[in-house]
Amino acid sequence: MNPPPRLDAIPSSLTEEQFWRLFGRREHEALDFKRGVPKDISETIPAMAMTNGGLIVHGVADDRQIVGCPLSQNTQDRITRIAAECGVDVQLREVAISGQRDGKLLTISAVPEVRGRVATTPDGRLLRRVGGDSQPLRGDALARFVRERELRSGEDEPLARTSADSFDVGAIDAALQAEGRSSVELASEANVLRALSDLGVAIPAAPPLATRVLRAAAILFAEDPRQALRGAAVQLARRAGAGTGPGPAMARAECAGPFAETVQCCLEFIAAHTSQAEVVAGVRRETLPAYPVAALREAVVNALAHRDYNLGGATVDITVWDDRVEVRSPGPLPGHVTKDNMRAEHYSRNPRIMRVLKSLGLVEEYGEGIDRMYREMEARLLPPPAFEATTSSVTVTLRSRAMVGAEDQAWLLGLPATTTADERLALIAARRDGAVTRRALRSMMAKAEVDAVLEGAVAKGLLRRVGTAGGTRYVLGGAVGGDAGGAENRSRGRLLEEARRRGTITSSDAARLLQTSAETARKLLRELERAGALRAEGNTRGRKYHPTY
Repeated sequence: MNPPPRLDAIPSSLTEEQFWRLFGRREHEALDFKRGVPKDISETIPAMAMTNGGLIVHGVADDRQIVGCPLSQNTQDRITRIAAECGVDVQLREVAISGQRDGKLLTISAVPEVRGRVATTPDGRLLRRVGGDSQPLRGDALARFVRERELRSGEDEPLARTSADSFDVGAIDAALQAEGRSSVELASEANVLRALSDLGVAIPAAPPLATRVLRAAAILFAEDPRQALRGAAVQLARRAGAGTGPGPAMARAECAGPFAETVQCCLEFIAAHTSQAEVVAGVRRETLPAYPVAALREAVVNALAHRDYNLGGATVDITVWDDRVEVRSPGPLPGHVTKDNMRAEHYSRNPRIMRVLKSLGLVEEYGEGIDRMYREMEARLLPPPAFEATTSSVTVTLRSRAMVGAEDQAWLLGLPATTTADERLALIAARRDGAVTRRALRSMMAKAEVDAVLEGAVAKGLLRRVGTAGGTRYVLGGAVGGDAGGAENRSRGRLLEEARRRGTITSSDAARLLQTSAETARKLLRELERAGALRAEGNTRGRKYHPTY
């Protein structure tokens, strides 16, 4: 799913191929296609404004044919009138699309995110974007959303004093480059302030007024954000045992600095105080951490990105126990999000911070971080993340109690991403014993529809049916390598895990990781791309592969 481009970054003329590459063909919460200017944009505009903003492209039919919608006086008047009725100021732009036969003109409406007040439909309904739809809020969810929307976010608080040397210019440069902007050439006061303004974490002002640097800038880029906000840090503790009480602390640490460095500091502490298993993968011995690194990263990033920065004295707290890792974030669940809907809904309490983190690739594009935690844990047959939400904090717990051993978990990493947890358990049984039967699976998975699990695994090529009637058994299929493809599957699994850990991977990275030729590495990356596990970006020489889940 492509993030929508900024309106000022859209060229005035595009080919059809360039257009689809830039926008993608799927509607989502920040992108909607309209054939013209229908009445239902009176729902789309306020719904986008109450989510994270977005773009409406006028002139694209439901079947994704580009039919055109020029920015005529009538088009402009109709869009701006509807937007005004919703209390939202939109920006309009015309873009020319050159096709194989003839060209078309499209109108693009840029809908801003509205905070500090509520934008509704002309008939008074409050909507939110969920996927490609606009859905109403009701009851308690509506009341909580309105209360939080009208509060000023802690990230918007202006800093009392700032100086250029209090910021990590390298961290600022990384964010600028991720957005395709020029680096800070000289770390002067004016240049740093201009860069922070470009990144949306400072409010520029014409002289003699001073640029207002916001708390978000310190949280993201300050060498020591605690100078701006005492609680802008993570307190970490390794406690003995697995009890529910405080327990004796075996080690303590505090991580504070630019956002990305803080996350890495936390991951290093967790790695140093959790077990690692030595497993054999092919002919090599490898180290398997107790928890998927990508799941830990999501938990830490979410805690820092979504915490309530109005609670200036509270820190994010991470506790490592013998059997689990707990990550506690100050503040209740944001907006209308609840424990029951958090996998389907999301709400950015700190949209300025989230915008920069999205550009850097540190967070998923549209609230998919929690889903990723679930997938990463399920991939190794570990318990799903557990969430506890109170009026003062949100805690996520990751447990290391796996259904299978470390050797089996390492093997599971090479399976296709579409393999379900029940299918993974069936495959482990077939791998251990050479084959698995319906009866054996029923004893292992009492609550599962065993016939459906086996049929699905056979259809995907994960298992192969052998024998008939009462002698039917299931052995590993070609999709999991059987014998000949086992090494390649493990290599693909390693590349995918590394891409998830880093956020991106190149063919040279892959070649070094696998200690193989660049040609072999490119082949494995292309196979992962064709399978939908990786997304390629850039030309051949500088191509990067991003994990899609």
